[in-house]
Amino acid sequence: MLELIDTHIEKMLTTYTQGEYFERLKQAKEAYIALTGKLDEDKDEFESRMNCFNEWYLFQWKDESGKKIVEDYIRREQLDEDLSQAFLNVNHSLVEFSKTNFRKQIVLLDILHDEKVILAKGHRHIGLVEDDLFIGRVIRYKGDNYLLHGVCTLPQSIRSVLKKQSKKVRKMNSFEEELKFLLSLESLKTKSMHYQHIEPSKIFVFN
Repeated sequence: MLELIDTHIEKMLTTYTQGEYFERLKQAKEAYIALTGKLDEDKDEFESRMNCFNEWYLFQWKDESGKKIVEDYIRREQLDEDLSQAFLNVNHSLVEFSKTNFRKQIVLLDILHDEKVILAKGHRHIGLVEDDLFIGRVIRYKGDNYLLHGVCTLPQSIRSVLKKQSKKVRKMNSFEEELKFLLSLESLKTKSMHYQHIEPSKIFVFN
């Protein structure tokens, strides 16, 4: 199932990053950089940041008419109801890699929404270890959960701070506030990479 999802995402990226959509892509990238910081090609995390941008562009960025790329793609391709709902309800969140259970399934703790997420059996290796904190997107399709490629890791030392702030954002019960919070975390991560001599607790500060 993950291969099917990846295939559609690749098709979306191919379709909506060239030709008549190229100017929209440039506009979206400028907006993303303004929100999260510069994309440096010579940095180790460039690939993961590009994956994060791509997923934001497809699933969350809205054009001038208020439409998302994924919504146009669903109509264009006439996707079935299950796949359409999966793509329309991607869970973007602050997550912790909790453990691998006795069934060899990866167990994640969705900190922002205060719930446990178990990835599908046989899920590809996610390139993280237990206790890693990260921002990521999980798609649920036909009862199984899959972690997408865009992952932004965060310092474990600020877990308690992030958990406290997540609780405040969760109480707002607003997708817009959640996205604002998660993008601000990406921005602070970018800042922390530029100022590695400063303790993360002094950078990840919330009002």
